[in-house]
Amino acid sequence: MEWWLNSEMLKRFFDRRKVVLKPPQSEEEEQTESIIQNITRIHSLLSKISDLRPSPSVNSLFGELVGICTQTFNDSKTRRILEDQRIVDILPSLRDLSAKAECHLESHWAEFITGAEDEKEGCARLTEFPYYENYVDLTRMELSAIHAINPSTPRSVVFIGSGPLPMTSLCMYQTLESNKSPELEDHSENVVINIDHDSKALSQSSALCKKLGQRAKGMQFICQEAESLGPELQACDVVFLAALVGTTQEEKEAVLTSIVAKMRVGSLLVVRTAHSLRTLLYPAFDTTTDKVLSCLEICMVVHPYNHVVNSVIIGRVKPRGEGSVGS
Repeated sequence: MEWWLNSEMLKRFFDRRKVVLKPPQSEEEEQTESIIQNITRIHSLLSKISDLRPSPSVNSLFGELVGICTQTFNDSKTRRILEDQRIVDILPSLRDLSAKAECHLESHWAEFITGAEDEKEGCARLTEFPYYENYVDLTRMELSAIHAINPSTPRSVVFIGSGPLPMTSLCMYQTLESNKSPELEDHSENVVINIDHDSKALSQSSALCKKLGQRAKGMQFICQEAESLGPELQACDVVFLAALVGTTQEEKEAVLTSIVAKMRVGSLLVVRTAHSLRTLLYPAFDTTTDKVLSCLEICMVVHPYNHVVNSVIIGRVKPRGEGSVGS
C-alpha cells in the first residue's frame, strides 16, 4: 500500500507538471510576433520618456517605429498585427505620443531654421529636416493626383493644420511657382494660406517663412479654428486637411462637413489619412459614410508603398441640394 501511494503521488506530481507543447509557429507567425513585440517595446520605452522633444533616444525610437510602419506586408500579416489585443490596447496612446513628438520635432526645426543668419542658410537648413524628402514626394504625389482630376493648376491653396513647420505648404508653393507659365506671371499669383488654431505654431511658421524670403513669399497665415473659416475657403481651389486634424472618424467628419459647407462647389478637398501599419501613427478615414458622401464626390484615394507615410483622399465638393451639407 505504501508503494502504491508513493507511485500514485509521483504520478499526480508529474501530471500536474506536464508541459503542453504548442505546434511550431510558421515563419509568418514568428515574423508577426516579432513585429508586435517591437511595437510594444517601442511604445513602452516612449511612455517612460517625459520630454518628447528631439533627442538621440526619441529620434531613434520614432525612426524605428516609422521604419516598421512603412514596411509592406501582406494583408493577413497586417491584419494580425493590427487586431492583436496588445496593439489594440496601446494604439490610442501610441498615436498620442507620435502626435506630441511630431509637434515637438516641427517646433524644434522651425526654431533652428529661423535662427539661420540669412535666407541662403535658412533654405539650406530646411532641406536638412529629417523627413524633408518624404514631404517633397508626398506633395508631388498629391499634385499629380489633383492634376489627374482637374488639369487646371491650382493657384490658391488652403492648408488646415499647418503647424509650426509648414513643409507641405512650402513644397506646394515651390512646385506651383516652378510650374508657372511665363504668360501668367504678371496676372496670377500663387497663394498658400496656412491655418492653425495654435497661435504659437503660426508665429513660428510665419517667422520661418520670413527667413526663407523669396522661397516663401506667397505664404499667408491665419490663426483660427477650422469650423469658423469662411471667405478663405470660398475663394480657394484646393483645401488640404492635415492628418492630425481630428483624432477619430467622428471628429474628422465634423471638421470636414463644416469646411465643405463653405467651399466653392467643384473645388477639391484633400484629406490626409493612413493605411496598413501606417495607422499606428495616424487614424484611417472612412470615405463611404453618409455624411462624407452627402457633400463630397470621392474622386481618388492614393496609398503609398514607399517611404511616404500619408495616404491621400481627394473629393470634389458637390452642388448643394436638399439634404446636402450646407443646404
